[in-house]
Amino acid sequence: MPMKLLLLLCLSLAATTRGQGDFQVYSGTENLIEGSRVDTLTVVSGNQQFKLRPPPRSWSHQEDNSGRKIIFTDQSGRSALTLQFTASSPGKLPGDDILQAQALQAHPGAQLVQKAVCPTGYQPGVLFDLVRVPAPGIVQRIRHAFVAQPAGQVEFVLVASDDEFGKGKLAITDMLGSFHVAPPKPKGP
Repeated sequence: MPMKLLLLLCLSLAATTRGQGDFQVYSGTENLIEGSRVDTLTVVSGNQQFKLRPPPRSWSHQEDNSGRKIIFTDQSGRSALTLQFTASSPGKLPGDDILQAQALQAHPGAQLVQKAVCPTGYQPGVLFDLVRVPAPGIVQRIRHAFVAQPAGQVEFVLVASDDEFGKGKLAITDMLGSFHVAPPKPKGP
């Protein structure tokens, strides 16, 4: 009987370790052809690897491995950018009306300003610009972008005060433009 318990314990520990390693984020740098260096993030989610440029170094970040997301916050605290990997709609985005409903549901009280195609380093996505007034005198602007990836979709969400939206828009545009899916690494023998 003790041998069975030991075996079950080993198997559960192996499963726990595998689950924790399913979402990982690595910081790095990359040399550009122009001769300069840029910061990069490599995200491993499932068996896919993604690369992108993070916001400027003045933005701090936290990783939420169980939620499969990275939250970047500007030093003022009035802008936040979330990058979340989901298993929704693998390989292809659902219709624009469904994505718009998801964006509005994620940001209660928001109103649609515009919908647009957003270019990425991988394939085009769809973005929705929203605005909401969560309290008198406080205006939030939101950019919620969806990009399909082989195992689901990636959501890029910027929430910023009205006066900081321009700065945050530059950060999310740079992230989207640099986002690409790296080929999966072959499994060893």
